Amino acid sequence: MKNLKTIILTLLITFFSISSSNSENVRMGVEGGFVFADIRAEETAQTLANLSGSTVTYSYDEATWMGRLFADYSFTPEISAEVGYFFTGSLDATYTISGASATESYDAMGVDAAAVIKSDDLFFKIGMHSSELNGAASLTIGGTKYNVSDSISGTGYLAGAGLEIDNSRFGFTYYSDMGGDSDSDMSFLYYGIIF
Repeated sequence: MKNLKTIILTLLITFFSISSSNSENVRMGVEGGFVFADIRAEETAQTLANLSGSTVTYSYDEATWMGRLFADYSFTPEISAEVGYFFTGSLDATYTISGASATESYDAMGVDAAAVIKSDDLFFKIGMHSSELNGAASLTIGGTKYNVSDSISGTGYLAGAGLEIDNSRFGFTYYSDMGGDSDSDMSFLYYGIIF
């Protein structure tokens, strides 16, 4: 978490420094939409079944909301660099075993940086992110408490594309390896406004 805050602060200072000297090349914006991710509820259910020796049923969310703030610096009309800060709502899973149930929740936050190539109204981007993935769960069965929790941070790549018309954006971005975990990817479908 400390490294993530340092990266965010460094990116913000860099962009504010650039924007003060080249304000016509800098744009700020906000994006919001849905993020789709597999929280591997089936694997967690199997872990709980192995720990308890009982059958576990489960249900889980496949999507939640996500928000992103970003700044864009244009080198040319076709090429720019973009940095952003993103955060998600929680993805929840509920497990039931012998009448007892518990809910686990996962959420993510992070910073990203990407090179953006524009062609008319279309844009494509590729870059990296540094993110944190948080999750926790507990299940009590017959007075025995089972805990499954994790909080990880790390880096991964991102790739995206979309349509930008006037000051509006419609796009899709794929984030790999959330929290540095090769099994934790997410896909962001969004609408954005540029100021």
